[in-house]
Parts: sequence; structure tokens; C-alpha cells
Amino acid sequence: MSLFKKLAAAALTAAVSLTALSVTAFADEPYTGYNYDWWGDPIPSQNGFVVDKVIDGKDMGLDKLDYSDKSSTMQEQLKNLAEPSDIFIDQKLGKFYITDSKNNRLIITDETFSPEATRVVEELHYGDEFPESRSEIKKTTFKNPQGVYVRTNTDGYTRIYVADYDNNRVVTFNEDLEIVMEYIRPSDKVFEDGKTFNPKKVIVDSAFNVYVIVPSVTQGALQFSEFGLFNSYYGANRVEATAEVIAQQFWKLIYTRDQIIAMRRNVAISISNLDIDSEGFIYTVTESKSADTDILKKLNPAGTNIFINLGYSDYTYGDYATRYYKGTTYSSAITDVDVDSEGNIYLLDFATGRVFQYTDECDLLFIFGTKGFKNSQGTQKGTFRSVSAVETYKGRVYVVDNIKNSITVFRETEFGSIVQKAIKLFNEGLYDEAKEPWEEVLRRDANYWLAYIGLGNAYLNQNDYQTALDYFYRTSRAGYNRAFKSFRIEFIRANFNWMLTIILVIIVGLIVLSYVRKYLKKKKAASKGGSE
Repeated sequence: MSLFKKLAAAALTAAVSLTALSVTAFADEPYTGYNYDWWGDPIPSQNGFVVDKVIDGKDMGLDKLDYSDKSSTMQEQLKNLAEPSDIFIDQKLGKFYITDSKNNRLIITDETFSPEATRVVEELHYGDEFPESRSEIKKTTFKNPQGVYVRTNTDGYTRIYVADYDNNRVVTFNEDLEIVMEYIRPSDKVFEDGKTFNPKKVIVDSAFNVYVIVPSVTQGALQFSEFGLFNSYYGANRVEATAEVIAQQFWKLIYTRDQIIAMRRNVAISISNLDIDSEGFIYTVTESKSADTDILKKLNPAGTNIFINLGYSDYTYGDYATRYYKGTTYSSAITDVDVDSEGNIYLLDFATGRVFQYTDECDLLFIFGTKGFKNSQGTQKGTFRSVSAVETYKGRVYVVDNIKNSITVFRETEFGSIVQKAIKLFNEGLYDEAKEPWEEVLRRDANYWLAYIGLGNAYLNQNDYQTALDYFYRTSRAGYNRAFKSFRIEFIRANFNWMLTIILVIIVGLIVLSYVRKYLKKKKAASKGGSE
């Protein structure tokens, strides 16, 4: 029996046993671990992340603060988070920033979420560098803050950026709560007349260029300079090639100019969220249940999606297909993206409440979390009602629920840590060193198809091409082609002498045969001449 047949048999056995395993090993989890095989079908799999804890405002001590100047209704609301919409974690300083949207405030804390570490920001003040019209106001408050981002320069100077939605601005301030800059609606010459400017998400690059998501804008993110000047639109989505769009392109070839102007315009879907990695690449996601293009993009400084050239642009992100469960249809709608220090990509699915973890090459690693169904309303740990943001820090994943008013913290399982170790070695090109953890992954979960690719690369690196072919079979066409090409070259080299001998014998035989035929032909011609 070939190696692959043995592995296939083991996978079939594991598929049956793993269903029971996922129930017993993770009985405290409200969701069953699953992944997708190389045919795109969902299969049972071990969980890479499990719930560590769930945090709310009372854990942070918000209920202990003095709200005596507020109404009784507001006092109760302020004692907890109220519709939190975003979270940002300063990876260097370990500070957590949470936009408490309905309470019009920003919460600053750390990974302990302790009352001692928690600071509440409700009011900012203008510095002397602002025009008199601003400096005379002196103080300002948030109004439905949605997004938050923090950038610290090399001198240790920290700037906090908040997308202040109903104040129509992105406000930037320092740790002394002094406003440094406000990014407001561009002039009508560059910003469509009558269009609202309600910033929802914001990020900042190393040059302090500011990228703002405005839901009403379909041309991409708005890019501002450090000093508040509008530069351009950035990273617009493509118009999806629907039947209507294709038909319009045809009619434009024969319509008059007036008819073309009268045609309904097809516009791209606006970007929903964005993140930036340590190398300065910007990732955007589009929350759409119907669109198939530009769900996830990786943009260079010019705003070009480099996933197109790499072949990852039109992958399926989230669940592979629309699912029907207990009378409800679920189709993935990616609402947020985060990229960790290792380059892993985390996509948050608003429709299903799940987090999808991918490698930097968009290979699916793990799926965890879920949306609470009608009977539970998301009351169990690890279930959600309305997810709004995802962030990672020190191997943990933080998911914000803006209806449960909580933050769920997921920790990595032992199985997850083995996979991450193998991926890290794999990305560093240490295929031989990655072999042992990949084999351990398959011992624990024979359905984990990415391990077959890892082992295929390990054996390919060891010049064991036949074994590499067995591992790559049905898991990686590119890997299989590389292994087969190497196998073919090795076969030719190993058998070159006798192959050359056979070729020479054939050539000599053909030459001899040619001479014989010529000799017989001449002899036949001579015999005919003699008979005449």
C-alpha cells in the first residue's frame, strides 16, 4: 500500500474518531472545531483557540466611578460598556484602547483589565497652536466614537487617533489629552457635494499619513497628510463583474454619449475596515454577503492589491459556502481584519460570529467562535450576538461584541501552538526542522491538510521526491508539480548511462537498417536489369 493510501485510510479513521474527540476534549466550548479539506468540504478538526475569559466594564471597575453628575439612567449605562465598536492594542507598550461608543468615551487599560490599570477619557482640550476659533472653545467631547488607532514615534511620543463619527472628524491627541490635529471633511472640489463625512475607522502609517474609512465613500479610504491635508483616495475596490456590468460595457460600445450619461452608474462597494502590518502593508476588508471580489486586499503604498499578482485575490474568505441552520441562512460578511506580529491574518465574520485565522499566504489555519442562536442569544462564553472588532496580542485574540458589551479573550491550545511552531519554521525555510511538529499535527488530527503540504516540502527538501509526491497529492498542485519535476530530473540523472546506451543502440540500428535497405534496393534494381 502506498504512503498516500495509508494516510488516506488514517484520515478516514480520524474523521470518525475526531468527531467524538472534539466533543470530549473541548466540552466547555460552545462550538465544534472544524476546518476545510482539499475538496472544500467542512470536516471536524481540533480547536486552535479556546475561550480564556470574557471581560465587561465592571471587570474594569467602570461601576466604581463617580457618576453623581449624571442622570439615573445614564449612571446605570456608564457602569458598563455600551455598544463598544473598536479595540486597538499598542504592541510595544501593552496598552488597550476601546471606543465605548454609546457612552461617548475612550477606555484605556492593559491586558489585566484591572480597575487600577483603567483610565476613562471623556473630554479633550485644544492646544495653543489651534486657531482662535478652536482655542477659545478650549474643551470638546466625543460623540459616538467608532474607530481608534495609536501611533508612537521613535522619540516615544504617542498620538491617539479617534474616528469621532457624529462629530464629523478624526481627532488626534496626546497622552495629556491635548488635541494635536483634527482631520475634517475635504473641500467640495475633491469630496462630492452633499456627501456626509462620518469617519468610522482610522489607521496611521509610519510617515503619519492618516487613512480614514467613511461608509458613504466608495472611492476607497481617504488619505490625509500628517498636517490634515487631503491627499487622495486610497485602495478603492473593483466594480464586480456582474451580468449587469458586463451588459453595460457592451451597450457603451453602441450608445450615444447622452444615452451613456443616462445609464445607471455601477459603483464599487465601500471598504469596511482596515489594518496595517509591521512592514507598512495595508489590509482592507469588505463586508458584503453578495460580493466575491476584494473581500480581503493587501495594498502597497501605491494602493495596488498585491494579492492579485500572488493569486490570492479571489480566494474565498470566511465560510466557503452559504450555510443553513435551524431556519436561518448564514453567509460570511467580513467586518474586521487584524495582522499579528508573525504575519497571520485574522478575519472577523459579522454574519457567523467566527474568527478565521490565515497564514500570510492566505492558507486557512483555524476557525473559532460562533454566533449565539435564537435559543441562547449568545450567552455562552465564546458565542456572540454582534461582533464589531478583532485584535491580537501575545498569542491571544480579543473579540468585541457591541450588544453583549463585552470583550472575549481566546487563548491558543496546545494543538494550536504546535501548528504555529510548524508554520514559523516553514516560513523561515527550515523545512527539515518543521517536519517533526508537522508529524505531531497529523498524529493529533489526520484531517489537517496543511500538514501534508508542510511534510511534502520537508521531503522535497531532503530529495525524497516519491514521498513528497504522496504528501502533495490532492493537497498542493504547485507542490506536486515541483516534486514531479525534481523526480523526473533525478530519474534522468540516475539512469542517464543506460538511457544513453539505448539511444545509441537505436541510432546505430537505424543507420544499419538504412544501409541494408539501400543495399537491398540496389540489388533488386540490378536483378531487374539483368533479366531484361
